[in-house]
Amino acid sequence: MTTLETPRGQAAPDRPVRSGSRVERWYGWADAVAFVGMLNLLVIAFSLAGGIVLGWAPALSAATSCSRTRLRGETQQLLRAFATRWRRQFVHANLLAAPAAAALLCLGVSLFALAGRPGTGALAAALVAAAVACVAHLVLVLTMDAHYELRRAQCMRLAWVFLVKFPGAPLLLAATTALVAAITAFLPGLAPVLSLGAWVHLCTALCLSFYAANDRNLPATA
Repeated sequence: MTTLETPRGQAAPDRPVRSGSRVERWYGWADAVAFVGMLNLLVIAFSLAGGIVLGWAPALSAATSCSRTRLRGETQQLLRAFATRWRRQFVHANLLAAPAAAALLCLGVSLFALAGRPGTGALAAALVAAAVACVAHLVLVLTMDAHYELRRAQCMRLAWVFLVKFPGAPLLLAATTALVAAITAFLPGLAPVLSLGAWVHLCTALCLSFYAANDRNLPATA
């Protein structure tokens, strides 16, 4: 077996660049941005279709389910899948999100009442921490409902258990939420086209990784 040696002092010929792989990467990024943008528009449109108050929870639930489908590499017709899940999960998603929504409303009213009052910094910080926990619980509830076959009460209870046993999970979800909010505040034009879809997709990916790690540890624990 012979080998081709490169003469000393002379550079080896350049290898041809694989343009196909570069094109595939760009196509993958463009496809991901298009998916997130479409998801963003669907969340807004179907939230408005439900009068916002009753539409946002099933819209987020449908977006979470569609994101999970994409992350698992399964094919779907996004508009049809989203509309079907929004319709089927309308009542269920509203009941699932009701406790977190009520808690967030109360916390928001309390924070608004404390605004500008001296000596309330510690209480305001505690209310913000409680609001962060409620948002994390809402995200976990929606993703657990999409990922597992659980009853509504089981889903809510297990989401709280997950928050207590894995405190890193709400911190990562809070950091993701804060990052998306900061970028949107810097570039407000992203709000109607990307921000919500990106937030849902990133949070869904994080939660699925949490659940996968937890499921892998279950046999070892047993």
